[in-house]
Amino acid sequence: MTHHQESGHRLVHLDLKGAPPKVDYFEKVFPLLKSFGATGLLIEYEDMFPYWGDLEEIACEYAYSKEAVERIQQLAADNDLIVIPLVQTFGHFEFVLKHDKFVSLREVATFPMALCPSNPDSLTAVTMMMDQVIELHPALQWFHIGADEVYHIGVCDKCKKRMSQENLTTQQLFFAHTQAVLLYLKAKHPNLKPIMWDDMLRFTELPVLQGSGLGGLVEVMVWHYLTNFQLPADIWDKFSQVFPNIWVASAFKGATGSSVYTTNIKYHVENHLSWLQILDKEKTKFNNFRGFAITGWQRYDHYAILCELLPQALPSLAICLSIINKGTFSFDIHNEVSKQLKSNCLIPINAPHLTEIPHSEFPGSDVYKAMLEFIRVDLAFDDFMNNEARLTWMNEYHLKRNFANPVHVEPLLAQAVEILDSLQMIYKSLQTTLSQVFYPNTVEEWLTVFPGYRIAKLSEVIDTVRNNLGHNKDMQT
Repeated sequence: MTHHQESGHRLVHLDLKGAPPKVDYFEKVFPLLKSFGATGLLIEYEDMFPYWGDLEEIACEYAYSKEAVERIQQLAADNDLIVIPLVQTFGHFEFVLKHDKFVSLREVATFPMALCPSNPDSLTAVTMMMDQVIELHPALQWFHIGADEVYHIGVCDKCKKRMSQENLTTQQLFFAHTQAVLLYLKAKHPNLKPIMWDDMLRFTELPVLQGSGLGGLVEVMVWHYLTNFQLPADIWDKFSQVFPNIWVASAFKGATGSSVYTTNIKYHVENHLSWLQILDKEKTKFNNFRGFAITGWQRYDHYAILCELLPQALPSLAICLSIINKGTFSFDIHNEVSKQLKSNCLIPINAPHLTEIPHSEFPGSDVYKAMLEFIRVDLAFDDFMNNEARLTWMNEYHLKRNFANPVHVEPLLAQAVEILDSLQMIYKSLQTTLSQVFYPNTVEEWLTVFPGYRIAKLSEVIDTVRNNLGHNKDMQT
């Protein structure tokens, strides 16, 4: 462990609330993560954890079994990766609050996001969830309680009443619930060090933070995924007076758009370089800089669509980990990572502007390659759908009225058919490659939302044109 004291841990965040990989994919990927320089995993199980008893509704159809959870930890241990589970305890609680059984715990009756901190059953549900996860992870050192982005707080009647009786602000209500969660952990699992996200605390004035009751109970993880830093200037001075140990979180995917399907590596490179500059200045203010969590979001929330898939983003992760390890980014690092991924050229860091699609070999590289091919076809699809000639002479309005000039329409039709063929080929190849890594629901969702939607749109246009041209031929005979 001595090696980590200086530079801290390098945790890879596995966001399982979308596209959770099959366990045998982890078997292939964990050795790779180790070789990239990762030292641990931050696993956000969400509905993939095999909750049991009163909580069994929460586990989704494809949730990992208890044996699978054990095997994930064994694979991690074999590759010298510590495991830190993340269980949401306040906001981002859709995966629980969407179930009829737990609707009564909602802060806003119609919204399934935040739980009500004034309903005693809320704490019961949260502590049960934490206990079950901790029970299946006997070797834990740290435990992450989430607590980010609680958008609805202090709005229900129970909370309003409590706030007026106890003279609390919404922020103090947030502190009270979070403190209750942390005190429970301290009493029941005294050897665990809890971690929480920082965003609900980052704008708080120091005296309020000092009076929050959270100091000494939790380590804060400051997350920031943008390339230009927008954290409050006083955040480090403030946090260091309340929280002696600090974590930070960057991102390697899932932070540049909620429906983006390929990773803009350049963006994440800049985010990491900014982080290194900031840490250079600020980390000495803390007793311990615990390290990085490199987040890889799979959906923006439980109801969002999938964004970039893990196999597609491994090159980004490899580059981000190298930057943290080496403290810089250079041609040599780029070249070294590309070799590690057995790529026949430099891994493109600005995906949409590809000159060539690299041939690489790593677990899931066929998914990566197919995604890069999909970008090309998708750009062609977009160009075609918004092409002036198509909008002028192959307009749906005219086509539906059998009014079109074949001289313009026929070449456009040929173009459309070519794009459709490419889309269908990619659909087929991804159906196979995605099924090796993911469960059927993920494969279906990705294929339907991304290539499937485009295939349907284009097929509709092509069918209408063919009917139209057929109609025109009938007119001539």
